[in-house]
Amino acid sequence: MKNYWETYYKFSKSPIRPSKFSIFCAKYLKFFQGNIYDVGCGNGRDTVFFNKLKFKCFGIDSCKSIILKNKKKFKIYKKSFINRDFSNLTFLNKTKDSIIYSRFSLHSINEKKEKTFLNKIKKSKNVKILMIEARTIYDELYGKGKKIGKFEFINSHYRRFLKPTDLKKTISKSFKIKYYKVAKNFAKYKKENPKVLRLIAVRK
Repeated sequence: MKNYWETYYKFSKSPIRPSKFSIFCAKYLKFFQGNIYDVGCGNGRDTVFFNKLKFKCFGIDSCKSIILKNKKKFKIYKKSFINRDFSNLTFLNKTKDSIIYSRFSLHSINEKKEKTFLNKIKKSKNVKILMIEARTIYDELYGKGKKIGKFEFINSHYRRFLKPTDLKKTISKSFKIKYYKVAKNFAKYKKENPKVLRLIAVRK
């Protein structure tokens, strides 16, 4: 899976404009003073967007080549990109209030890693807000390719489609859900218009 992303980012042309989700989330950040962690940041477009809005945002990705590429491309923000596995939160500054921003990254890890990730967030009291957008079991790609787990398939690459109500239930134990919706038109890309989950939650 890691080799796939190394190759993908080497040869593909990803969108460079900030995602619709990052623009949507910005309105929840008006008075926030801490750190934003863009986990699974990919080409860094949302990391840069938040930094341009004068927030302190760090882009985290386990793909070494894309982090190096981001550092070279966005030299002014090169210290904002970190090559780490986001699921273990070892990059988290525990002395500052934090936001975990996850766009199209949660469905890229298996269930075990998701549980570790959410468990660490639960215990990290300085994480005040969660912002998640992810593919779901209602996605048009769900069921396509080789099935390797309950909601896991390999088509062009690995995807684990989320059951939105399960994630909402887990997060609700420690966070208050401020926004929750599963719909199309959130993440249109070329001919794709997946039915994705958007969730915003604040620490109780």
